[in-house]
Amino acid sequence: MSSSSKEEGYQDEKNDDKNYDIIETIDNYSGIQSNIIDVRSAQKVQETSNSTSFPNPAYEAFVQLVTKHKLADSVANDIIHLFNNFHMDPTATLPSNAKAARALLDSIKIPHILYKKTIVMEYNQIQYTLHHRTIVDAIKELLSNKEIFKYCVLDYNPEYITNDKGEQERCYSELYNSEWWGRAQRSINENAKVLSIIIYSDATTCDMLGKTSKHPVFLTLGNIPSWRRNKPDAKALLAYLPKIVDKQKKQADFVLAKHHLFHRSMKILLEPIISGGFDLQTDNGIYWCYPFLSILLGDLPEHYSITLTYNSANCKMPCHICTIPKDELNNPLIDDSTIQIRTPEAMQYVLENGISEEYSLHKIENPFWKLS
Repeated sequence: MSSSSKEEGYQDEKNDDKNYDIIETIDNYSGIQSNIIDVRSAQKVQETSNSTSFPNPAYEAFVQLVTKHKLADSVANDIIHLFNNFHMDPTATLPSNAKAARALLDSIKIPHILYKKTIVMEYNQIQYTLHHRTIVDAIKELLSNKEIFKYCVLDYNPEYITNDKGEQERCYSELYNSEWWGRAQRSINENAKVLSIIIYSDATTCDMLGKTSKHPVFLTLGNIPSWRRNKPDAKALLAYLPKIVDKQKKQADFVLAKHHLFHRSMKILLEPIISGGFDLQTDNGIYWCYPFLSILLGDLPEHYSITLTYNSANCKMPCHICTIPKDELNNPLIDDSTIQIRTPEAMQYVLENGISEEYSLHKIENPFWKLS
């Protein structure tokens, strides 16, 4: 057995929680504080948690102009100078400069774009903190944008085309055309709507030398058509996952601690999905919606972390999707009937029966299993 295999998971199970503990937080990371998400256009900027607001409509329109077009301070200051010299309404004043406008904008507290800190775990006397907001708040940010919401599809919409023989063929171009959407719709009340949650994450370096790195998690919705979903404003930053400091890598239980930290953080983020449905209040009425985690995007190391499988080509079953043995992985003649997919039910059975090493699976309860 190679050293990489040993490092990836063949540790003694009794040491799993030796040096790290869950730290209870004040708010116990409550997921959905309200069962209503209000995305009406009137809620856009006016919903504030304190008394800070724009002095007048002209001031607000100016800040929106600067933000929309990403104007440099020098350009914004020239606009202020021009307006203050030639405007006719003495009450419609602009800020003294662009810096003052940005300071006022930063002081306005809009609840659904605020992030909080939750201590997830303590490992070797170091506390690790998750910087995040709820999935509900990220959904609200996306759907409050009327340029996004007007394209959203909330109903199951199977699509058909007529082929050269004049026959009807099923066509798949969006998530809401898929069989998965149909199964999700049938699993809830016929009057409820499916809200398709897409989450993707990837650790990335923040400087040219690679000395600083972060692990962002983004959210978007499968209800948004793909051509619109691929634009930058159709994605909302959900969280920054904590990472164990490099000097801890020499610890014997480092790999298990790393996976515990990742999945405890994900459990906090996924709590609103587990909690059930909510009302979506829009300009067009109120919709009863159920969130479903439809897609998890990431690179190969990310998939190993999500599925809690060993990240090593030398382990017994190196595939994170199925349980094909290492020696059969490149066999093109393998019988399809012998391929067992790593379903939540199958992996729970493996964990409960103490045979996780045989299946190259870490001995940790996976929070994603509860979403199946």
